[in-house]
Amino acid sequence: MSVASFDHVTDAYLRFPHLHADLITFVAEDDVWLAPAAGGRAWRLSADQVPVTNPRFSPDGAHLAWSSTRDVEPEVHVAPVEGGPSERLSYWGDVGTAVTGWTPDGRVTARTSTGRSSTRGTWAYAVPLDGAPAEPLPYGPLASLELNAAGGVLLGSVFSREPAWWKRYRGGTTGKVWVDHRGTGDFHRILSEVDGHLVSPLWVGGRIAFLSDHEGVGNLYSCAHDGSDVRKHSDHEGFYARNATTDGTRVVYHRAGEVWLHDDLDSAPRKVEVRLGGSRNPRQVRPVAAGRNLGWAGVDRTGRASAVEVRGTVHWVTHRDGPVRALSVEPGVRARVPAVLGTTGQAVWVTDADGEDALEFGPVEGRDPGVSPRRVATGELGRVLELAAAPDGRRVAVTTHDGRLLLVDVDDGEVREIAKVSEGDPKDLVFSPDSTWLAWSHPGPNPLRHIRMVDTTSLAVVDVTPLRFVDHDPAFTLDGKHIAFLSSRSFDPIYDSHVFDLSFANAIRPYLVPLAATTPSPFAPVREGRAFGDPDDDKDSDDSDDSGTKTPRTSVDLEGIADRVVAFPVPAARYWRLLAVKGGVTWLRDPLTGTLGDDLDDSGTAAPRSVLERYDLAKRKADTLIDGLDEVWPSGDGTRLVVRDGGSLRVVPADRKPDSEEGSEDNISVDLSRVRVRVDPAAEWRQAYEESGRLMRDHFWRADMNGVDWAGVLDRYRPLVDALGSHNELVDLLWEVNGELGTSHAYVLPQQAGADGRRRLGLLGADLVRDADGAWRISAIVPGESSDPKARSPLRAPGVGVREGDAIVAVDGIAVDPVRGPATLLVGTAEKPVELTVEPKGGGAPRRVVVVPLLDDMPLRYQAWVADRRAHTHSATDGRVGYLHVPDMVAFGWAQFHRDLRMEMRRDGVIVDLRENRGGHLSQLVVEKLSRRIVGWGRARDGYYEETYPVDAPRGPVVAVANEFSGSDGDIVNAAIKALGIGPVVGTRTWGGVVGIDMRYHLIDGTLVTQPRYATWMEGTGWGMENHGVDPDVEVVMRPQDHAAGVDPQLDKAIEIALERLAVSPAAQPPDLPPL
Repeated sequence: MSVASFDHVTDAYLRFPHLHADLITFVAEDDVWLAPAAGGRAWRLSADQVPVTNPRFSPDGAHLAWSSTRDVEPEVHVAPVEGGPSERLSYWGDVGTAVTGWTPDGRVTARTSTGRSSTRGTWAYAVPLDGAPAEPLPYGPLASLELNAAGGVLLGSVFSREPAWWKRYRGGTTGKVWVDHRGTGDFHRILSEVDGHLVSPLWVGGRIAFLSDHEGVGNLYSCAHDGSDVRKHSDHEGFYARNATTDGTRVVYHRAGEVWLHDDLDSAPRKVEVRLGGSRNPRQVRPVAAGRNLGWAGVDRTGRASAVEVRGTVHWVTHRDGPVRALSVEPGVRARVPAVLGTTGQAVWVTDADGEDALEFGPVEGRDPGVSPRRVATGELGRVLELAAAPDGRRVAVTTHDGRLLLVDVDDGEVREIAKVSEGDPKDLVFSPDSTWLAWSHPGPNPLRHIRMVDTTSLAVVDVTPLRFVDHDPAFTLDGKHIAFLSSRSFDPIYDSHVFDLSFANAIRPYLVPLAATTPSPFAPVREGRAFGDPDDDKDSDDSDDSGTKTPRTSVDLEGIADRVVAFPVPAARYWRLLAVKGGVTWLRDPLTGTLGDDLDDSGTAAPRSVLERYDLAKRKADTLIDGLDEVWPSGDGTRLVVRDGGSLRVVPADRKPDSEEGSEDNISVDLSRVRVRVDPAAEWRQAYEESGRLMRDHFWRADMNGVDWAGVLDRYRPLVDALGSHNELVDLLWEVNGELGTSHAYVLPQQAGADGRRRLGLLGADLVRDADGAWRISAIVPGESSDPKARSPLRAPGVGVREGDAIVAVDGIAVDPVRGPATLLVGTAEKPVELTVEPKGGGAPRRVVVVPLLDDMPLRYQAWVADRRAHTHSATDGRVGYLHVPDMVAFGWAQFHRDLRMEMRRDGVIVDLRENRGGHLSQLVVEKLSRRIVGWGRARDGYYEETYPVDAPRGPVVAVANEFSGSDGDIVNAAIKALGIGPVVGTRTWGGVVGIDMRYHLIDGTLVTQPRYATWMEGTGWGMENHGVDPDVEVVMRPQDHAAGVDPQLDKAIEIALERLAVSPAAQPPDLPPL
């Protein structure tokens, strides 16, 4: 029964199959299809060409239900099997919605986290076909649901990644199977002794079938109803069986883009050979807009034209009144980071045409027909991170993924290594105007960096600044006399407004180093006094002409160079991207704003953007050139700047503020419609597959790839690329390929295009029910949280005055459908004023009120959940024990941690709830506060002042609560709490993913691909957290019946432990005043 070979005969990438009678359904090319169960030609049932999942036949075979993203968030759709339009059944506006099957009485079952406080809370609902209200099913969070005619209920637990996307996963969210044989709500777990990732449990022929990888590869197994007598039914090798479904007798699943079928559990699997009909539109060549696909730009000497990267192609773009010329346009090849080689008429860029990064050179006039491009250093560079061309066009400097700084000779292609580091990357490459020196920012222990230079002839390397601060963005002034750079060396702290703390919010300033010992600082007094007028009129000056008619010579006196560092007379701020331009330098300055953007939510104003500022070295003055931009590149002579703002490019002068009149000499908009790029999806997907594989090979945290034959893995999956029919299928394939490494954080995240607001559902932050008369009444209004702008409650806004029990009878003057309710009328209303007509519960005249629905009410419901957990803790302990929830280890979690820290830490003990903590990088900051120990007290007369030393230190026991969704830095924080002895951890084993990422790389179409790079060792767990998690000190499992009953045994156990510890060791109390 072994199925080890791979011979892909299906002409498509098939997923999510189901079957009924003589038909199967599946997903391909972002649509739902039907085909004969025996195989043959398939036909489309849907034609939306948007990602869809989980098509399921109704029990009678007359309908198909599936989840579709046609309206942005996935919703439940249904259509007749015989053909006809599909109908949307759900209006939930939730990213976690997915169809799970049907009830025996003909309702669709679907899971969703709508109305819940967390995306992990995907409860099941039974959805009628007539659009009537969906019935919540009392099973708690689940991933899959199977109901049988005898009333039995089979649940698959919520998991973070399907098994094929993280192969051999054994962490806390491994799939678990819960069964209730009689439908009484009494669930018990089976198969707990099977050490694998168990998913897709199914009622099949008197047994329970499921998929598991406990023997190394995902295959089909079954067991008796009590979990005993485990049998194996398939013996696939190389590729996982995925997403199994059944009609009660047969089992069907997909594997490597093919559909496999068991006629019963005693039969061997057979491949269903299906061919798609139609034109395969997603694979057709299509044009793309250049503005939406802009990459890097290299500007020529005078600013007349640029080499511009657009979706993996490079074009020579004249800035006005000229044509656009293709320099590198080859399907299946990615060209990037172009640069102009001075005035040589040549340009250079990085290409992967030969399967590895190389430098490719070409004339800006374009190659003659039949002339092959010139490439050098193929296979010698690794992944090129950054490229800079010398002004004389003779050399190119590159930095690589493995910490090398290389100098490449343009004429002969010789590659010389300038520097090699093991920690961090050299970056910010820049040549002196005469091309004799190359400067860069050199890494030290994170985050420290310093400026170094190399003589491009002798290759002698010198330190410009010592390794003490974070120095970056060097630039030689155009006269060759100075090197300017940015540095985080301003130490002027700001007091925190909420807690006793200080931070260095604005630490960066520009600095300048005169390269020759006799060159004075441009900011110092002048012996003769500073001249008036334009410095260009100073005939006695021996400065070079910025116009470029003469190349200035850069002279460097190495002795005492670090002592000649002087600061620009500008305030410290958040500067980046310093560039040398005519008469001075420019930089970008970012505004100081909150990371979450909450300060702007209520103002209705757009978030402030980066500002381009210019410092005039002669006038010693900084001016703003542009307010709001994304990127900027200078011309070679420093007289012009090419500015990118969203999808547009414009050219402005470098020495003055541009005219407001668009199209003038000082404000030239570059017509990007002249750049014609046509994408061949099939070729682009092949290139993306190879690039993703190289990135993982070069960056995975272990050079031995965890013992995985990575080249062999890529070879094994490569044939599937030619079967792909949509970008969503490419994403799925890359997930599965990366999953072979059995490691966390190997993500593939498509670029999020702007969603159509007209399709997005507005949410009222309330629960509605339909009464017997067909009126849709408000059963609960979720209270808001004033300290979180995203947690506003629309129906509790001032002046609305709506109460629970009131009925919503119209939306914007349109009567509410008594069957479907108001949700259908709230499509397209998110964050827009809407008029509701409300009938009071006790009778009386209808009222018209204006509300602003939410796009996402989960932040609102989350804050209400936290308030409820805190109230429960206070009530159960008579206020002695505090409660804090930390949802993640990034900015939102830090804010939430501090929202009630000051009051909760004043109680005798505190429970720190880390359940569903999504991770990040701030765990050590949280642990630092939790690990504080009171060693002193401050007191004043009559209780006027009473404070612990240190402040906000726990006064008694700390008890942590964790579950399987505490992951990444949420794993680490629990391990740290245990290692430091802060307190016990209660709950279940955590996620088990602690090899971190930096989110540096995007594929040609903007898809983010991550490589697990940064592993974590912790005292107590060693390296064992990855793919296992952190074991709790006290295990408390949440059963489906606990969720259904609304009880929280994990929190209750934490409360019990806190009170027990207080009984043994009372909380710290301030000492009495000393006697006279």
